[in-house]
Amino acid sequence: MAPNIRNCNFVIGYACGLLAAICWAVGGLLFKYVQDAGADEVQIARCLLQYVLVLPLLSWKKERIVQADIKTNFFVLLRCAFGASADWLFYFALQFIPLSDVVSVISSQVTLVGLFAYICLKERCSIFEVLLSILTFVGLVLVAQPSFLFGFSRYGSHTDLTKGILISFAGAVAMSSAIVSLRKLGPGIHFSITMFHYSWIGGIFSLISASSKGILQIPCSYDLIMVCLVAISGIFAQVFMTLGLQKEKAGHIAVLFSTEIIFALILQFVFLSYIPTTIGLIGTLIIFFSSVCLTIKRVYSQRQVVKNQ
Repeated sequence: MAPNIRNCNFVIGYACGLLAAICWAVGGLLFKYVQDAGADEVQIARCLLQYVLVLPLLSWKKERIVQADIKTNFFVLLRCAFGASADWLFYFALQFIPLSDVVSVISSQVTLVGLFAYICLKERCSIFEVLLSILTFVGLVLVAQPSFLFGFSRYGSHTDLTKGILISFAGAVAMSSAIVSLRKLGPGIHFSITMFHYSWIGGIFSLISASSKGILQIPCSYDLIMVCLVAISGIFAQVFMTLGLQKEKAGHIAVLFSTEIIFALILQFVFLSYIPTTIGLIGTLIIFFSSVCLTIKRVYSQRQVVKNQ
């Protein structure tokens, strides 16, 4: 590859990675301004908008929605189901705890991916990765600050704290599972196919969830605008992430995407006047540090493999 083309891909890839992180953080901030609508309404709006946008792309690329073999179809559906669940859990957790805390807990998926890949894909898991996973767990405890350890709660209701942390961690598990499923699929599946299946799976999941709670309703004019903006920011985040991964290595983009924690802290301080506690901030930075170290280690390992080939 010519140096000029390589440099251009480098700039585009890194710019897209940063834009994806910003879009996710902005989407979380916008959700905080939604008054009556919940995670179900946001996810339904996103799936509908994404479905409308991806149909022309599928037609233009002439991609097959159903693949030739059953195994590939299974992992495509698995990846989309886990991805839709992770996004729904992200919005749901925001109803209980601050944006930066949700982002911090979900960012632990960087270390969970290594564990799941070791179990499901038989990938190697070094001692360094295990130590970083332990460090991430310490960061999660500092973010959550459970009352049985710290003797106090940062929230008016300890139940909200427990719900928010558990839902966020479930989102991290779902996101990790989606990434492992994507690894299993390999690079042969165009992103428009996963976006298409994500739309109908996520829509059905949210409809069932809303119906079971009996609270699905069309938002008022203000909430409808905010819900659509949240959905659009989520779609743009996914598009920018995909474009970034096409231009630059996944490890490099993952480092940039983990900066979502920093953007979330800045946005909630500027617009929501929320100041995290010192302990919570330390926990957030520990999770961010662990994610960056783990990603850099993986990028270095990949380069060593390439050099030895």
